[in-house]
Amino acid sequence: MTFSDFLRYQYESIKRAELPPIARHSQKTNQPLGAAA
Repeated sequence: MTFSDFLRYQYESIKRAELPPIARHSQKTNQPLGAAA
């Protein structure tokens, strides 16, 4: 893993951490509903 990869990984993890939990849960629940329908 290079230094740039490490920075990119940290940037992605920070973006995920800033996402509201409600948005993450709604995305997870919408996928099974769409697959079942």
